[in-house]
Amino acid sequence: MIPNTTPTPNELYNGEMKKMNDTELRIVLVVTRATLGWIINKETGMRKKEDWISQKQLIERTGRSNRAISNAISSCIKNGWIEARDKNGKLLVTPQERARRKVFYRLGKIFLDTLSTGEESSSVESGELNAKSGELNDTNLVKKVHNTKEILTKETIQKISEQSSQAFNKKEIDDLIDKFKAVNPFHQKLFGMPPQREAMAELLQKIGREKLEKLLDALPDIVKQPTAPRITTPYQLMANFGKLGIFLQQQRSIQSKYQIGQI
Repeated sequence: MIPNTTPTPNELYNGEMKKMNDTELRIVLVVTRATLGWIINKETGMRKKEDWISQKQLIERTGRSNRAISNAISSCIKNGWIEARDKNGKLLVTPQERARRKVFYRLGKIFLDTLSTGEESSSVESGELNAKSGELNDTNLVKKVHNTKEILTKETIQKISEQSSQAFNKKEIDDLIDKFKAVNPFHQKLFGMPPQREAMAELLQKIGREKLEKLLDALPDIVKQPTAPRITTPYQLMANFGKLGIFLQQQRSIQSKYQIGQI
């Protein structure tokens, strides 16, 4: 157990950090500290999924200028390292959308998707609510808890599960997720993750079972290609669907082999 630490996605160190400049990295670390560094439910270990961080706080915490921070935030959002939303949950992509607003930041899907595979789940122990102010106490100790992606989205899990079950039956979703075993050794863990099941249900609705099965059968060949988008979970497949369509147009041999057609 390591006191006074904040869990950080391994994907930051394993590939994304080298793509960042200094200010971008500082922004990602500040957002990580403001979210994964805080516990909101002692019993479940649920961590904050987002936090309001003012421009003044970003300046103080990163030690960078207002202009440098604004440019870095735009770049981090573009690269999927962080997300910015208003109080109603609406994505704020451009500087104009973020101007003169309370902006709530969270880590981007590129990190949360990695956590959702179960490959590198964080070890954390809950803190407690401050009895006087109602504010969250910081995390002090670490131990294993449930998958971080699942924890971060816990308040939406019930709604997501209901939507998925209304559209498609459980066995159909399980059968399709099982096809990820060729590219993800943790595919069975995806069965119980509502965000992954919801992503699969959305894909089913989007392109139909026949075409989706062909696409999943082709995944082992797709992920071998150096220019292919990274896809090891249903959520990643959904998030990279547009990029995958462009990639397959360039890889006619894969399209022909599996008779995928246009997606």
